[in-house]
Amino acid sequence: MKRKGLYVLATVALLALAAGCGSDEVKNTDNQVTEAVLPTEVPETPESTATPTPTATPTPTATPVPTNYMEANGIEVLGAGQYTCKGIVVTGWDENGEKIAGNADVEYSFEVTETDNADGTKTICGTINQVPYVNEGGSWSAWSMGGFVDLQTGKSFLPTVGNVAQVTLLKQEENEYELQLAVERIYPSATYPCYTERYTLVCPSEYEDAGFFITGLDVNGDWEAYTERKGFWKKLNFIRHGESDMLVFGVNKGLATEPVTKTADGAELAEENYFEVNDLTTRGEGRVRYLGTELFQKRNHETGLWETVTVETKEVEVGFSVTEESLGDGTKQIRGTFRYDNDDISENEYRGTSSKAGVMDKQTGLIYPTQTYNLANSYVLEKDGEQFSILVGREYMEEAEGENVYVEVTISVICPEEYDDLVFYLTGNYMTEEVDYSKKAEAFSIRDLEHGESDLVFLR
Repeated sequence: MKRKGLYVLATVALLALAAGCGSDEVKNTDNQVTEAVLPTEVPETPESTATPTPTATPTPTATPVPTNYMEANGIEVLGAGQYTCKGIVVTGWDENGEKIAGNADVEYSFEVTETDNADGTKTICGTINQVPYVNEGGSWSAWSMGGFVDLQTGKSFLPTVGNVAQVTLLKQEENEYELQLAVERIYPSATYPCYTERYTLVCPSEYEDAGFFITGLDVNGDWEAYTERKGFWKKLNFIRHGESDMLVFGVNKGLATEPVTKTADGAELAEENYFEVNDLTTRGEGRVRYLGTELFQKRNHETGLWETVTVETKEVEVGFSVTEESLGDGTKQIRGTFRYDNDDISENEYRGTSSKAGVMDKQTGLIYPTQTYNLANSYVLEKDGEQFSILVGREYMEEAEGENVYVEVTISVICPEEYDDLVFYLTGNYMTEEVDYSKKAEAFSIRDLEHGESDLVFLR
């Protein structure tokens, strides 16, 4: 099994925006030239000359007065939807194993709901998601920091700890509101695809200026400057965010946003009854013997990287097991584990089974791949005119049993309980070049899966 060194990161930090305004001045000047008339022998009646009508000076237009902090500082308030902006990410690792931070495009999304509590208060639930940034080597990062902001005054508030409701007072000139705010932070994993900040705000029904913000956090930055802002009201333009952008979302604007319907992933490549039409069957758990590939690698002493020497087609054997568990919320988790035993591994040489494994929908023939390890990918499927989502993740584990080393790769799927068209596939891997993990994973047809002379085995 080919091994990749992967590292996992995750979490949190903020912005300063300011804008200026100017004015234009208008001048009107009238110039009149009088021509002299010479006398003649017979005086003539001079032609009458019309007197020019004076041009009126335009009335100056008053500069609009900003109605709130956001307008005064040129900050756009966004609604629900998906957005891309510059964030702070981990681009790699230096020779000392320290993270290298940089800037790159980062994807965010925002959604919000509001419920009337019938007691003079309302509950607002605002959710901000960040899609983790994956670099070429497969390491991913999701370093962001968000909080609540009052759109009228620009006062922002960061809850001290997660999952604990904090009560605080917000002053807007002559108004004062009691707010109860809590945040739940969910981190990316093999079973979850995003870094999520989910806010729950309980406030008076008449309060209409709620908003939330998200921005980048410099992983090598000033943690003290970050922590000193937690649990206190701070003006938004004093929150540090390095060279990253900041997004500000308004609750009312989010509630007014029309929802966007996403099309099913890979729908244009889907086939009907793929398994039945091609007369395919699945194998069960146990030892799976098939025509696959064996990989031989050596470590480059100068670079320290593993380099492929040969890939050979031959009979190989892989262990397979599967579990299925109801999660109690209408979904289930299916886990398929591939075990590679007795791989010949030393400090500078490696010889063992090299394979491709994943999951496929047996009705459509569509494969739903993972982008990297320990990070789930989300897909939208369509069955009988109904859409639903699944999460696909991959985990890697290397263990020793005495003198033998074994590797386990587990592919997990979270899907609706009634979905039963999922199968696992296993085949040879002839790839000899390093994989660029930064490329986004997309659904594709099983017909486009390259496996050379090796078998394509289906398991469930």
